[in-house]
Amino acid sequence: MTLPPPADWKAAREHPALSAGEVHLWRARLSETDAGELSDLLSPAEWIRAQRFHFPGDRARFIAGRGLLRTILGRYLDLPPRELRFAHGPHGKPELEGVCSSLTFNLSHSDDLLLLAVTHGRAVGIDLELMRGNVPFQTLADYYFEPEDAWGLRLLPEPQRAGKFYDLWTSAEARLKASGRGLAQGLRLIEPDRWSLLKLTPAEGYAAALAVERGDFQLAYWSWQ
Repeated sequence: MTLPPPADWKAAREHPALSAGEVHLWRARLSETDAGELSDLLSPAEWIRAQRFHFPGDRARFIAGRGLLRTILGRYLDLPPRELRFAHGPHGKPELEGVCSSLTFNLSHSDDLLLLAVTHGRAVGIDLELMRGNVPFQTLADYYFEPEDAWGLRLLPEPQRAGKFYDLWTSAEARLKASGRGLAQGLRLIEPDRWSLLKLTPAEGYAAALAVERGDFQLAYWSWQ
């Protein structure tokens, strides 16, 4: 199932209500977020990870991303952001730990943009990619994609290959992230019919896809201000 793209993104409310059967998709520009204000929200482990970034810009984006994740989820849970704890599945998919809630989420960021999907009681996955031109599209496709997809990419006129590559990549990654699997076994999908898929362009020069378990849901689009 491929859903139509969003008409617009609404300005964020202080406490967005998330009802059963809804999926909220958040968009934020990391460069427009004050990493200094959010740094106090990070856990000691997150702070250690932040200090490992060599370039200050990368460090600031990491801090902003983790701080926004905690802030937004804290609003849904009515909990202080710093008190949230996270666990990771076998392939690294993050999930909330120690809270009595059915809230699920998935996060993706690329360059300056962040997307966060939040819902209740179902698996969700989001993938976001800045569309770079200096990528060995065919080499990656031959390694990761199903043979028919890789061959189809090869047959396209060269100006169309980048768009098609990112379309295939984000769609597969979103569903893999929703299922909790990684790239170790390539982009081969298990239970492909399990997922509803939304392809979207959240900003100029970016490609993204959202995968949601089951098809009976409503979408709301929020921009972090």
